[in-house]
Amino acid sequence: MSTIKRIDNGQYGQQISRPANQLGLYDAYGSIAYGVILQILPQPNLAQQVLVEVFASPELAAKTPPVVSMAVHIIRIARAKALAAREKLTVTLTPGAAGRSVTAAADLPKLIFELSFCEGCTPEQIAERLQMDRTDVLTAMHSYFKTFRPS
Repeated sequence: MSTIKRIDNGQYGQQISRPANQLGLYDAYGSIAYGVILQILPQPNLAQQVLVEVFASPELAAKTPPVVSMAVHIIRIARAKALAAREKLTVTLTPGAAGRSVTAAADLPKLIFELSFCEGCTPEQIAERLQMDRTDVLTAMHSYFKTFRPS
């Protein structure tokens, strides 16, 4: 049976020595940051992009107050970037927003599936976001499921 090693060595409120480069920071704190990001953005592809942004951000290199550990600093950056990405995603999915077209018939069932099962939106919320009828949303979900049925 393995034991769990404390990252902070029991030194609450004291600065942990930083690894020399961002790769070392990623190795030490990447899983913590990814877990925080996934709680806010339950889409693995988008969460991975935000994770890369966290460890490439200039905020990470900025000096932190001595009472904040590196783990807390990275969690704060990860949370801020994940919330910003979620806000940007919400803005691009609202009707009339520039940047993302949801008119492609082939992409619509997949988008509706991702909104429903990856983001936890109800069919009513999806219909409101995409300015569709609720029955059209359910029909698109059904057609997406039919693509996975064995012939």
